[in-house]
Amino acid sequence: MGAIRLFAFVLSKAWRRIYKAIYVNSEHLTKLQGLCKDYPVLLLPSHRSYMDFLLMSYVCFAVNLPVPVITAGADFMSMKGVGSLLRKSGAFFIRRQFGSDKLYWAIFTEYVQSLVRNGDAPVEFFLEGTRSRAQKSMGPKLGCLSAALEPYFKGEVADIYVVPIGISYDRLLEETLYAYELLGVPKPKESTSGLLKARHVLSGDYGNIHVSFSAPISVHDYFRAGVDRSVHATLPRYMSSHSVEEVACTQSLAVDVLLQQQKAIVLSPWSLVAAILLQHSQPGGMGVAERSQLEGVGVAELAEEVHWLKLQLENFGGRINWPGGYTTEAILMDTLTVHSDLVSVSNENRVYLKHVDDVKSKNAALDPVTMATAVRHLTLALYRNQLLHVFQNLGLVALVVTGSQENEISLEDLYKKFMFLRNLLCKDFIFRPCDVEKDFNGVLLGMKHTNAIVQENNHILVAPSVNKCTVFMSRMFEPFLVAYWVLCQFLLTHNRASWKIRDIIEGTQGLEAAMLNHGMLHHYEILSLELLSNAVNGLIHCGAICREKAANGNPSLLAKPFELSKVATEIGKHFYRDRYSGISFFITARINSVIANTLFSAASMVTVPTCDDAAAYVKILAVPLSAKL
Repeated sequence: MGAIRLFAFVLSKAWRRIYKAIYVNSEHLTKLQGLCKDYPVLLLPSHRSYMDFLLMSYVCFAVNLPVPVITAGADFMSMKGVGSLLRKSGAFFIRRQFGSDKLYWAIFTEYVQSLVRNGDAPVEFFLEGTRSRAQKSMGPKLGCLSAALEPYFKGEVADIYVVPIGISYDRLLEETLYAYELLGVPKPKESTSGLLKARHVLSGDYGNIHVSFSAPISVHDYFRAGVDRSVHATLPRYMSSHSVEEVACTQSLAVDVLLQQQKAIVLSPWSLVAAILLQHSQPGGMGVAERSQLEGVGVAELAEEVHWLKLQLENFGGRINWPGGYTTEAILMDTLTVHSDLVSVSNENRVYLKHVDDVKSKNAALDPVTMATAVRHLTLALYRNQLLHVFQNLGLVALVVTGSQENEISLEDLYKKFMFLRNLLCKDFIFRPCDVEKDFNGVLLGMKHTNAIVQENNHILVAPSVNKCTVFMSRMFEPFLVAYWVLCQFLLTHNRASWKIRDIIEGTQGLEAAMLNHGMLHHYEILSLELLSNAVNGLIHCGAICREKAANGNPSLLAKPFELSKVATEIGKHFYRDRYSGISFFITARINSVIANTLFSAASMVTVPTCDDAAAYVKILAVPLSAKL
């Protein structure tokens, strides 16, 4: 307990210097305090920063919850002093990957299950497995969750409570680091010396942190209809196995936890500003976005756009930290001050993106100028991505509507195209597979109520449905389709029997860089390696790429030209027609060969939600800890 008090003391001193406050919602805390005494509890926070696991221990200590046992990466174990302090504070270290080491898996599983069976403290781990550098939810990794649920499946515990937790930061400590990593610059190794060198961050302003506990989920109630635990009665207790039903229910629970994390996240006004500035930096936008980036954006104009986007966010159920009693312009100026390393405000009250100096260009595919622009855009995209889950279904419908060449679209055709995009982007966004029709009908209803689309009988009228809302939303999701489209073109123009995923990703990034340098494309966030990795996996899911084993036994990928061509053609139908229609690209890449002429068509659309429930949050950073310390 002494190590925990020391940690809390050090963290409170450091965080008071860089954060204005840490807010924790009080809604479910009382119930959670009672559950921790009677049942095993799994704390599953979102993972967007190195700070997350430190923050969770600090929050639990401050609000009188048992300090959790934390699953941490083995990288931290080698940090002199820090590794030992983390272990004494409840962390245990595991490998990032287990591979085929069955003994390691057996020992890890038994240790986690002993923690669950004993129930002395909550067990905390990150369902996504690693930090989301792109700042949006990644697909769940089921290893830890499956191991933690096994005592319930075997009847060793009566119930387990799972608590989804959304953590959001006004400003990320690692924002620039993430941008470089997404562009291919290697991640620096975790070390105590590196931590000490980073102490300059203590002089910065990083705004607020919001920690949102969702309602605890009873595993017994969740699995009641789908799992028969009696099948384990005839098996030896030492055998670790899950039935088909248990695997399916675990997967379903994991998706629900991620969706609850997304619902719980409280967005910063800067996410709205970043979404608008990204569109402002592209040609052919609407309103504010029509100005050249060199002219900047007027504060009054930007405030008007932010207010409009906030209303959209509220309409579609998003949550935002929006202080009451202040004008939009005052809130905007405050958030611009927090992010003064990215933007500046001139004497004429115009907002400009700052130039990136001292570019770390360790990527052969990207020259320093491209790298500098990409770092700036990707840093903005990190914050824009935080609100995409609110609009993901809306964005897909908007892409179809704004890309249509017809006067009207039948609801049946719209649903088919919605299904195609949802299937294609399933690795970039979290969807519940069984809720497709429910999500489609729900977003259509919301769009009709906000006049984003006009429906007549069973058809959507295209002309009146291409408006500020749908165009903005489609432009927000357009970079994802552009990246997928370029990847398809790269594979179609290279006649290779098999590929390594790294070769596809790096080759596509080089092609994108060439197209950006020639002015053929304008979305620098498509250079993200995480986006390209998801694109490869999305095309595998769609059947356009298949996995196989090479002659030497190593895994490889095989491109299927016919299916790739169909996917590329279908993607092209959903780009905003007024931006790309009729443009023919002669694509020249630095990759192995000259690539052929291609016709590119495009589409774009978007809208946003928000929610102001600040009263439900308790400020804990300012809580005196002297009595505990």
